[in-house]
Amino acid sequence: MPTSLSLGDIEEALQQADPKTRHQTLRAVTDLFLSSAPQLDEGRIDVFDNVFESLLGESDLECVVDLSQRMAPIGNAPPRLIRRLATDDRIAVAAPVLTQSQRLSTDDLHKIALEKGNDHLLAISERPGLTEPVTDALIQRGGRDVARNVAKNTSARLSRAGLERLVTLAERDDILSGGLSVRQDIPPDRLQALLAAAAARAEEKLKSIATAQRIVLTMKGAGKLGDAEFSRFAQDGRYEEVVAGLALTADLKYDAIENLMLASEPGGLMLVCKAINLTWPTTSRILAVAVDRTGIAPHDQVQAQADFTKLSKPTAERVLRFWHVRQIVS
Repeated sequence: MPTSLSLGDIEEALQQADPKTRHQTLRAVTDLFLSSAPQLDEGRIDVFDNVFESLLGESDLECVVDLSQRMAPIGNAPPRLIRRLATDDRIAVAAPVLTQSQRLSTDDLHKIALEKGNDHLLAISERPGLTEPVTDALIQRGGRDVARNVAKNTSARLSRAGLERLVTLAERDDILSGGLSVRQDIPPDRLQALLAAAAARAEEKLKSIATAQRIVLTMKGAGKLGDAEFSRFAQDGRYEEVVAGLALTADLKYDAIENLMLASEPGGLMLVCKAINLTWPTTSRILAVAVDRTGIAPHDQVQAQADFTKLSKPTAERVLRFWHVRQIVS
C-alpha cells in the first residue's frame, strides 16, 4: 500500500465509483487512507472526508459496517465520516465508532445521547472517560442495560444528580447495585446503605413472589385466572401477580417471564400473551407494567398493537412449545 497520498489517487478512485464497483472503490479508498493515516495533515484528511461522502450514498450495509469497524480505532479518522457513521440509524454501523472513536467530541456524544434510541445509548455507555453531560443523558433516557453499563463504567464521570438517579434505580436492581459497589465516587455511607437496601430487597422480593404464586395458583384452581384477572392485576400495578400468573398459565418459570418483562423489546412478552389467549387491551396494560418496572421509554403502542394483531396464535403456541422444551433441557 502507498505511504503517501496524491489527489490523483483519490480522483481516480472516485471516477471508478459506479454502482457496480462502489464497494470495491470504498474498500480501496479505505485501504489508501489507513496506509497513509500517520502522515496525513487535516487538509488531506478533509479530502478523504469528501471522497467518503461521495462513496457512502449507495454503499450496501456490509461495506459500511466494515468501514465503521476499520475506522473506529483510528485517532485521526475523517471527522465528518465518523459523525455520519455514529448517527446512522443502523446500530451495526454506528456501534463501532460510538464505542471506540476518539474523533467524537463530548458535544457529539451528548447530542447523539439526546436524540438516538436505546441501542445507540448502550454503545456509548461502553466508552471510557464519559463526561457528566453524557452520562446524565444516558441515565435519563436509557434503559436498564444502559444504566447498568454506566454504573460499572468506573472511568465515566457522574454528576450528583446522575449518581442519585443510579442509586435510586439500584434499589430494585441487584446487578446495577453491584456495579455501583465498585465505584470510588460513591460516599461510603451511601454505599453501605445501598448494599443494605439490596439485601433487604432480595428478601422482600422472594416473599412477594411466593405470595403471588400462591394467589394465582388458587385462582387457577378456581377457574378464575383469565383475561379479566390479568387486566385487573396490570391495572393495579401488581407486578408479581402478573409475572406469576403468566408463568403459571404459560407453564414457564417465573424468571423466564420476568426476563421477558424486563427486556427492551416487547416481542417475547406479547408472544406469551397471544399464546395464552389474552386480548390486546390486557396485553397493552401488561406492557405498561413492564415499562414502569424497567424505566425504559414506552413502546410505540400503534406498532406494538399492529405486531400483536399480526402474530397468529398457532405461531405463538409453537414458539411457546419450543421454549418449554428448552426449559426442560436447560
